[in-house]
Amino acid sequence: MSRKKKITLEDLFKHTHQLLMTTGYDQFTFGILADHLNVSRTAIYKYYSNKDELINDYLTFKMKRFLQDFEEMEWSDDVEEHFKQMFQLIFDYSDIHHLSNVFLQKLSLQGKSLKDDENVSDLLHDIVLNHIKTFIVKGKDQGYFNASIPTSLLISMIFHSVMIVDRSGLTSSERAGYIHEILANGMLQKKINV
Repeated sequence: MSRKKKITLEDLFKHTHQLLMTTGYDQFTFGILADHLNVSRTAIYKYYSNKDELINDYLTFKMKRFLQDFEEMEWSDDVEEHFKQMFQLIFDYSDIHHLSNVFLQKLSLQGKSLKDDENVSDLLHDIVLNHIKTFIVKGKDQGYFNASIPTSLLISMIFHSVMIVDRSGLTSSERAGYIHEILANGMLQKKINV
């Protein structure tokens, strides 16, 4: 079978994401990616010399896209709507968060680190963390958040909610909605006496 199909970086990134989600980092190879794209491995090697370089660039690309979406969001002044917007955006990119954690762990085991010349990862972390902090402080000032709960704990709960392992089979939108509901209103319908 002749494989002369041209591929783009967009094709590589799209199929890399799909395969990483289905096969995982350890099983992901250029051979599997080439078969998935119906091209020769040589076509992929024109772009990248190994899978770590490809995954690194893919994750950096997605982090930049998240930052762009974050900065272009028309954030609501209504605290409840703003809360929903934050969760939806965070969960729209939850796959990337999980993939980057796995990738960083694998690199660490190999004695390597993320190639992030533009410090996109740190920038993303700082921008989102500061946004959540500002949101919590404003929400506390307006009486939306329980003032007795430390701000740092509320920030951590929101910021790290994306790390909850998904075994539900729900879409990212459904997960975002339910986790938002749990954090905003709790999970009990009746008071439990302790």
